[in-house]
Amino acid sequence: MLTFNSKSVLFTSLVGVILLLQACSKPAQEPAEQVEIKAAPKLSNDATTYANEAWKFINEVDAVVYAKKINEIDEKVRKPARKLSTDWRINVKMTDSVTEGKYALCRKALTSLDTWARETVENTGSVAHKQADYERDKAQCKDAIANPALGNTKPHTNLF
Repeated sequence: MLTFNSKSVLFTSLVGVILLLQACSKPAQEPAEQVEIKAAPKLSNDATTYANEAWKFINEVDAVVYAKKINEIDEKVRKPARKLSTDWRINVKMTDSVTEGKYALCRKALTSLDTWARETVENTGSVAHKQADYERDKAQCKDAIANPALGNTKPHTNLF
């Protein structure tokens, strides 16, 4: 049989545990945190889309390299060029909606732009050669976009 003293210790301990549990638990009145759900970026597997993006991009940023704005080249030219080229390589496959064909020349122009920009920053002896490579690749990209029927074909859907 419990004595008065042990009953009060038991009661006090029980009340303490209840208060502790209530203090640790999250109040039911607080609204739950709202999680923002964002739409996934729309990916394209169409080389036409990437070629046009590359053409637009190189025409916007090559002036930075021509002007030799060394402090802007990495952020404005090299990083975005590599990202666009990487996205292109990941998303466009030969079995996708449009085979690359001559549009691959625009991806090559992106790579040439990145190489020329790197050589410009590092001030190597091959800057003029890399600039000439870029200008050749840019002209080929322009031709591919201007003449999409010449090698930029849709895959055959009824092969059998």
